[in-house]
Formats: sequence, C-alpha cells, structure tokens
Amino acid sequence: MNVLWLRPSKGDNISVRRERIADRLRERGYEIDIVDASGRDSIDAIGRALTGDYDVIAGNVRVGLYLGYPLSVLRRKPFLGDVSDPISDIDYLPGPLYRFFEWYEWQALERADATAFVYESSLQEAAERGISDAVKLPNAVDFDRFADPEQGAVAEAREILLDAGVDLEKPIGIYIGVFSPSYGITELLEAARETPAWEFCFVGEGELESTVDQAARNVENVAYPGAFPYRLMPGFLAHADVGFCFKDAEQPLKLKEYGAAGLPIVARRGELERWYDSDELCFVDLEPVAISNALEAFRSDPSLGESYSRAGKEIARAASWDEIADGYDRLFRSITPDNVAEPNNT
Repeated sequence: MNVLWLRPSKGDNISVRRERIADRLRERGYEIDIVDASGRDSIDAIGRALTGDYDVIAGNVRVGLYLGYPLSVLRRKPFLGDVSDPISDIDYLPGPLYRFFEWYEWQALERADATAFVYESSLQEAAERGISDAVKLPNAVDFDRFADPEQGAVAEAREILLDAGVDLEKPIGIYIGVFSPSYGITELLEAARETPAWEFCFVGEGELESTVDQAARNVENVAYPGAFPYRLMPGFLAHADVGFCFKDAEQPLKLKEYGAAGLPIVARRGELERWYDSDELCFVDLEPVAISNALEAFRSDPSLGESYSRAGKEIARAASWDEIADGYDRLFRSITPDNVAEPNNT
C-alpha cells in the first residue's frame, strides 16, 4: 500500500509523530512518503499528489489536511484526516481568519473517508458533529530510547551544551520543540531572569526563534544551542533536571518524552489538569514567578523531583508507537479498495 502523508513543514529536531508511526508501518509492508506541505513546500506536495501512484492520501493538521483533502478529491483517492493538535492551537489568529479555518477543517474532516484524533476533546467534538467512526490514536514514545539513551547521543549533546555556555554543574531546565507564542516561551524566558540558580536550555525552532536567540545572548543562564536531529533529543534530556511543557492541551508529545527520560515535568494549569493529577505533573500558573518558585522547590527538595520523575515514567508507559501504528494500519486498510494488497505483518 502506497501512502502520501502530507504534514506542516517542520525542522528535523521537532518531535514529529508521523515518522515514528511510518517507521512501524514500513515494517509491515507499507510504502509511505511523508511530505512537507507548508509555504513553498506545497509546490512539491501538490506535484507528488497529482503525479504519484498512491493508494491513499493522508493529511495532518493544519496545512496537510487543508491541502490533502482537495487533492484526494481531484485524484479520486481515499483520504485520511489526521488531527494531532486541536483547532484551538491557532486561536491567536484574527477572528474571521480563525473561524474560516475552523469551518474548513471540519468540512474536510466530515467528508474524509477516515479520521484519527490524538485528543479526547477533539474526538468528542467530532462525535457531536456526526463523525461517528472517528478513532482516537494518542501520542506515544519510544520509551527505551529516552529512558536509556544511546551514549553517543549523550556525549554529543554534552559537547553542544558546553559550546552553548551551559553550566552542567547547575540544575538545568529544558524546553524542546516549537517556539510558539502559545507555548509559554516568553514567560519561560522571563522566569530565567527570576531564577539565576538554574540554567534554561531551549532546543528547537519557530516563530520566536529570534526572541530566544536574543535572550541567550543577553541573559547569562539562558542557552539556545539551536535545532538538531531528533536522534539527539534523548541526549539533551539526559543532561536536564526538569522539562517544561506549557502547551495548553491534553497530551503534548513532549510530555511523553520528558517522562520517559525521567524528568519531573513543570506544566501550565489548564487543559492538562483535566487528565493528570497534581502529584503527576507540577502545575503552575503561566507566570514567571510561579515557574521560578516551582524550580526552587525542586532544588531545595530532591525527593520532590524523584516523585515527579516516577510519575512521568508512568505517563510515558501508557502507550507505544506499535499500538498506535496498529490503529493506522486498520484505518488505511478499511478505506482502500479490495484490490490493494494488505500489508505484510510478518
């Protein structure tokens, strides 16, 4: 089975679930092309969709879904709508623009041949809109990859951190992922000024990249080594003492990665409180002093960090990528014609 999977364009360092799932599906006989579809990348994405010999087109929110659905109609191919983030992620857009994208997204999902949702809240809204066959396929993590990282990655990450000026003798708080205004990046940078006893390390890229880079140049305990391949993420986390997760959503992917790495997780109050208890995640108001106070509590009481570390590992163990790949396997096979050979599961 040949699948074209369109997604928003992201750098190699970002924790992208499609790659993890595609690796498992390829082992079962799938041929999967994961193609960036944002901006100028859309030209290549459209060309592949129009000329490629694909059995299914899958589109990941936002732009992969928005572009993939009309292309599937044009090519008369089955379409899978893949919703890994809630529509509220773009509620910072001007009202009319946000309402248009919300309307269009649900139009595409209601007409898709199959739909998969990461978040329970999005799944419930889909059901309310009459998408009765929607499937929840949550985030997961390669647990062993983060719990017992490859020593080469640990050593390479160490040199990168040292070159960036990180004091490895001090406690380190780390953020990996997209630098988005809605992910608490600005508040985290302000918290660094309030917490000189901690090092604050940012690994990633995004629209606030210049803001992070400027802070790293001007604030002694802020470091921005840059963006790096995903294989190094376990190495970076191995040097950290706390992971920051300020996305206001049910189960960000980094939550599982931090947990598998054994890091206590400092998270913002809000959506996550509906799904996790205060003894599993260290909840704080998204405010610099509150973040600083939480870090100082960890520094003064090592047993507190040990407790949250154990809880994070349990969160990370809740699902595996093999289980998630099983779900996509079933969805792809359910929407393809009978003459498409089933993947080899041996």
